[in-house]
Amino acid sequence: MSTDSTVPTPAGPAAATPGTTTSEPELITSQPGASAGQPGTDGDPAGPVPAEEGEPGWITRHTTLLTTVLVAVIVAALAITGLVYYRDARDDRNAATEAAFAESVAAQGATLETVECDGGTCSAVVAGQAYTVLVQEDEAGDQHFGVTAFVGD
Repeated sequence: MSTDSTVPTPAGPAAATPGTTTSEPELITSQPGASAGQPGTDGDPAGPVPAEEGEPGWITRHTTLLTTVLVAVIVAALAITGLVYYRDARDDRNAATEAAFAESVAAQGATLETVECDGGTCSAVVAGQAYTVLVQEDEAGDQHFGVTAFVGD
């Protein structure tokens, strides 16, 4: 081998075998940050070195917030649905009580002008007189009415 500094010294297998020369020296190239055996190292055309990951997207960064908001919307929708169902069922029960009281008054031969029930109490006007009606339901589901003259403001 030559000690002249202007002649490149071959690297690799050719340099290890004495008595052989090469016309072109083998150049060793490496990319900064790449390790041996990875695509894109030592001139390997197998593939590019993966780029650094960018900043995550808006949805990825706010996944917890979005999940919380969606759960809150679902809970609110269920609460509103439950409230509507409860009020509808209550109105149906009150209408059934009003119809049963109107039938009871008609069976006695009186004239019912108005009746408005709320739970176990009704207010009624029968033949021009105001009455308070208490409603009780027995085990068989039959309703019994207690009627008293309205006293109040």
